[in-house]
Amino acid sequence: MIFADYGFKDFINDSLTELKFENPTLIQQKVIPILNKNESVIAQSQTGTGKTHSFLLPIFNNIDLDNLDKIQCVIVTPTRELARQIFANIKQICKFNPAIKAQLLIGGEDLSSQINNLKIQPTIVVGTPTRLRRLYDDRHLKITTAKSVVIDECDMIFDLGFIEDVDFLISKINNNAKVSLFSATMKEDLKPFLQKYFSEAKLINIVKENPMNTNIKNILIWTRNKENKLIFKILLNQINPYVCLIFVNTKQYVPTVISWLKEYGIENIGELHAGLDPRQRTNMQKRIQNMEFKYIVATDIAARGIDIDGVSHVISVDLPNELEYYIHRSGRTGRNKYQGESYVLFNSQNQSLVDKLKSMNIEFSNMKVSDGQIVDIKIREKKQFTKKTNTKFEIEEAKIINKFKGGRVKPGYKAKRKAEIEKLKKDTRRKHIKESIAKIKKERYIKRRKDLFDNEG
Repeated sequence: MIFADYGFKDFINDSLTELKFENPTLIQQKVIPILNKNESVIAQSQTGTGKTHSFLLPIFNNIDLDNLDKIQCVIVTPTRELARQIFANIKQICKFNPAIKAQLLIGGEDLSSQINNLKIQPTIVVGTPTRLRRLYDDRHLKITTAKSVVIDECDMIFDLGFIEDVDFLISKINNNAKVSLFSATMKEDLKPFLQKYFSEAKLINIVKENPMNTNIKNILIWTRNKENKLIFKILLNQINPYVCLIFVNTKQYVPTVISWLKEYGIENIGELHAGLDPRQRTNMQKRIQNMEFKYIVATDIAARGIDIDGVSHVISVDLPNELEYYIHRSGRTGRNKYQGESYVLFNSQNQSLVDKLKSMNIEFSNMKVSDGQIVDIKIREKKQFTKKTNTKFEIEEAKIINKFKGGRVKPGYKAKRKAEIEKLKKDTRRKHIKESIAKIKKERYIKRRKDLFDNEG
């Protein structure tokens, strides 16, 4: 199948030619025919599979060119970065029909400027829930005329607490409008929302049909409870990334990882996290899209849904608290037809999280550190490794190490950590000695009883 088979309007085909899009991806093959017929869809597909154009192309194809001064489509996203990215995709298509106007409406941008731009209503708006709602409440945004609504990365909208704003916006739109939802993961908590608005929607689940992106090699690096900083350095010495995206769980931990990179002589480092002010985030996203950085340190919220060209390697220094986010992390690489590698640093403390990831049909290769190199774990070791042979000491040691890990640590933490580990070693040895003495006493007692029984016999 090729895009020409869909009968798109000429200006859309012209944009596809410039983008060098020839064959639709699987999600596009499933979704485009449904949206072309002005029907609703719930679509679940991995990141990097072409979700954005699966809804943008039919949106443009269904635009009423005689009513371009009325809002015909509203696209809602959880983050400013994702909204900017979708808006950039929209502008690429609008270039071939300048009469179609689109407007980006997100927080962190000048409100008065956005209000001024809405004096003439655009044909398409894309924005974040809170800003869209505010502009509607202040009677600047007239969304009642919209024929279609798209909610992108809906599970993240729910996680961030924006679902009520989205619910409000949908309630103000024409009852005949078609509402569609897109996400890479779908949570049980979304069911009430789905039942309310999507009873007639067509269900598309590419994740279920193709659970693994075969372009991505997922790799576990067993740290043996050594410091992540040491393992991180060894890993960076072994890989030669085109672009490497490094994930941490909190914005407080970002400066720590950046300091590691600088210690290794890497100075030009990108960062994406909620600690940047709106101007910094906008500037950073532009620089990232301009390929100015080889290494980018990010949190899940800031980097969710962002398409960064050329990401060859992803490193998760921590496993995300919401395990579904790992799918989004690894999905930053292996996009289109390119190959990618996604590394996870883990220890005995988060073994249970790894087991849960494996239960989600994610296949991992296993590696470890040996003689200053990261090497494959042999089959025999792998069997022991998967049986969770970590001792109680290793587990407790990992807890101590992780207690002193993060963006904010007090002076002298290394000495305190070392003292706690030494105490743990002494307590463990003392316990082992007691257990050995108890075992010997028990064996002697059993032997005496046996000897007494034999003599009496």
